[in-house]
Amino acid sequence: MPPHQHHRMSTVRERASVSYLLALPATLWMIGGLIVPILFIVWVSFWTTREFALDNPLSLTHYIKLFDKPVYLKLVGHTVLQTMVLMGITLVLGYCMAYFIVGKVQRDGRKYLLIFLLIIPFWTSALIRTIAWIPFLGVNGVINQSLIFLGLIDEPIGIFLYSRTGITLAQVSFYTLMATGPVVYVMRNIPPSVLQAAQCLKASPFHVFWRITVPLTLPGILIGQLLVFLNVMADFATAAAIGGNKFAYLGNLVLLLYDSGQLPFASVIAVVMMVCMLAGVAMMLKVVDIRRLGAL
Repeated sequence: MPPHQHHRMSTVRERASVSYLLALPATLWMIGGLIVPILFIVWVSFWTTREFALDNPLSLTHYIKLFDKPVYLKLVGHTVLQTMVLMGITLVLGYCMAYFIVGKVQRDGRKYLLIFLLIIPFWTSALIRTIAWIPFLGVNGVINQSLIFLGLIDEPIGIFLYSRTGITLAQVSFYTLMATGPVVYVMRNIPPSVLQAAQCLKASPFHVFWRITVPLTLPGILIGQLLVFLNVMADFATAAAIGGNKFAYLGNLVLLLYDSGQLPFASVIAVVMMVCMLAGVAMMLKVVDIRRLGAL
């Protein structure tokens, strides 16, 4: 083997060793902070008693209980349905907002200002943002008073607070930015020459949008919807505060069971929720292959 090739291979080995060392802290952190807790939750879900003991007998009792009672399966369906509704709404609103910011706002300063205004609510905690919605949704809240002022209703209506409508409205305001940001980033990277070439070939604005803009922005759409999906599936604060504990989802049930000391059954619901999340992510990545996106 020539000396220069031997030197090159040695350099590659040294760089590989350094890469492993650099990745070691993050790997240990992921194992200790994510993998080990998940394995512990799965283990606790097989416990037969509520007592915390390392030698607790294991069985499928709580999993059988979950599938024997339709109320729990119905709760899974409600959680998935609410997530699908939020994904649809945030997809439309987020894409429209991204298209307006990137395609219609000409000055960069105004684009940054709009993005900045979207980010401001996220400077506060999720709990504060949730509680702040209550004065808007109440019987005498801002929404009812505005509708009365516009003459659309004669007296306040109670469909906004402590209802699925109120939960949906609050969640849309929380998670639309997650669907908007990735699309803005991807859409800004589309070369203007591609759109101009399509226009020179007499393509209509609709065809330019549907055949070029949408396919090239699919990576942003997918990433945004993944963020919305995972966050809505795990959301419990919005349903508790805005729904007044009248409407439960998987996240609320986990918290309720934990507070009542039913650790094994709470772990079962947590495992089911994680399985639903993994299945949803796998389906989305299978339907839209992100490795083949972004090409004309």
